Amino acid sequence: MAWRVARARTEPESGAGGSASGTTEDTALNRTKIRERFACQKVPRGGVVVASSVAHPGRGVIECPAAPALGAGLARDGLRVRYAPLTAHPADRPAPRGGHLLAVSYLERDGRAAGIAAAVHPDDHAAIEAVGDAMRRWEAAMRSRRVLLAATRPACPGARRALEITRDTAGGQAVVSYGPVTDDPHQAGVLTREGVTTVTDLDRLPEGARVVFPAHGVSLALRAEAAARGLTIIDATCPLVAAAHTEVARFTERGDLTVVIGRSGDAAVSGILGQAPESTVLVESAADVERLRPADPEAISYLVQTGIPIEQATPVVAALRARFPALRGPDPGDFCYHASDRASAVAAVTGASDLLLIAAGARCPDARHVVRLAEPAGVPAQVVTGVADLCPDRLREAATVALTSARSAPSGLSEQIVTVLSGLGPLSVVNRQVTSDIVTGRARTRA
Repeated sequence: MAWRVARARTEPESGAGGSASGTTEDTALNRTKIRERFACQKVPRGGVVVASSVAHPGRGVIECPAAPALGAGLARDGLRVRYAPLTAHPADRPAPRGGHLLAVSYLERDGRAAGIAAAVHPDDHAAIEAVGDAMRRWEAAMRSRRVLLAATRPACPGARRALEITRDTAGGQAVVSYGPVTDDPHQAGVLTREGVTTVTDLDRLPEGARVVFPAHGVSLALRAEAAARGLTIIDATCPLVAAAHTEVARFTERGDLTVVIGRSGDAAVSGILGQAPESTVLVESAADVERLRPADPEAISYLVQTGIPIEQATPVVAALRARFPALRGPDPGDFCYHASDRASAVAAVTGASDLLLIAAGARCPDARHVVRLAEPAGVPAQVVTGVADLCPDRLREAATVALTSARSAPSGLSEQIVTVLSGLGPLSVVNRQVTSDIVTGRARTRA
């Protein structure tokens, strides 16, 4: 790839094209790209200035939204990177010769110029080579592209409600949460600053201390212990979790064994089982049903854990009904559909995409869960903890990118990813959201 020395006329001549002139008609981008070389302000040896924008002599201001991703890769190569607006001086005109600027630009549909650019010291050959290689890789990732956003929120309504209750209760005063209120690192930090601490037992809490029971709820034994210690309980249990607790009590009162369909280790499961430990049992799959040995096969009921897709529980319920025809279940109006909605949204965007990006914090279990949700589509998935994780080689063939967030995603990360992608070619963003509404009431019949 050749870098064109900019002359007085910087737009491509009629019929000009190809790498020799530095101008390319790019079919994937559906635009004309121009590679150019300029003189610019001084850059120290061993460093690189990545342009946040370029004052171009012919195209006006070239915006560079992808600058953070370009700069992150150069920093990994060992270069000292800073970001700044740059002014391009054509190489055949008198200008400061302290910097050597490489730029790739194209025109958006509205005529604005966008692209990527970086400057190095003109005699720093190692930096020039590194910048040239990075520019080539990111140029190859430029194309017309769409982003499909799985817009269903990662945190369920019950978790958001618990967060609001805890913040309203704290108000800068000491509050204790039994277990985490949120797994969002940003929100957890906000709670800490507002005086909320997390405990896993109640032993050292003084009488009258305010303790929050989070959305996932707690066992009956823990409630009794909190009351016996004289603690002030702030109950932020999700209403659907509370309904499940009520169902366990109802099933237990009539002498049933309650089969809880859920995932071992989930906090919500522990709270549900803890309502009646002697008369509840957890099953995770249809295979687990075969191992059940109830004392009375005629006295058995089931519940579905909040936080798992209802579709995941369906084959387990079918296996239970096949083995125990007298099986009784919960009120379907108390099912939690958030996990189903989220799984459907992820499947919808992933099935129509070439690449799935998951905005998440480091080592996030929820991000791994989203990767599993995407597996049936056979689309490659990447967890992105920051724009530095974006890879031009992955993006090169991705005409459609699916984007979703894990519960641990840093605030604003999804927006930052979209901003970077907007600097790599004309971009359209589509929101895909799935929402289940429970409609109650008696059906009307017409004579």
